Amino acid sequence: MNLKEILERNPELTVGDLQAFQREYDRRFVDDEFTGFAKVRHTYAHMGNVIGRIGKYVQMIEDGHKDFSPEDIKTKVIPDLLVYAGWLATEFGVNIEEAYLTRMVGNINRLHAQKISPEELAQLEKHITERFPNQL
Repeated sequence: MNLKEILERNPELTVGDLQAFQREYDRRFVDDEFTGFAKVRHTYAHMGNVIGRIGKYVQMIEDGHKDFSPEDIKTKVIPDLLVYAGWLATEFGVNIEEAYLTRMVGNINRLHAQKISPEELAQLEKHITERFPNQL
C-alpha cells in the first residue's frame, strides 16, 4: 500500500495508520540508509535534539521570556517524537496502539486507582485484553 492509500483508508489518521505510514515512508526513503541497531542509534542521537528544543523552551520561559514561541515544540518536537516512536516500534516489533493503551491502563492502575471506580478500571482492562489478547 502506498503512502496516499494509507492516508485515504480513514478520514482521520489512526494510530495504526500512523505506524503503517511510517513503515512505508521508511521502506521507501530511510531503510536504504540504515535499519536495525543503526536506526536505534540514529533515534538516540536525534532524541538529544528533541530534548534540547524542549530544554531551550523551558529555560526561556523560566528566565522570564513569556513571549518565547513554542513553535519548535509544535512543529518539530511533537512530530519528531511520533517519527521516533514509529522507528523504535518497527525495530522492536511493537504495536504502538497496544503498547500505549496497555501502558496508560497500567499507569491508571498503579498511580490513579483511587480516582477511578473499580468497575471503570475493569472495563478498560477487559477492553484491552479483548482487543489485544495476552497483554494485561
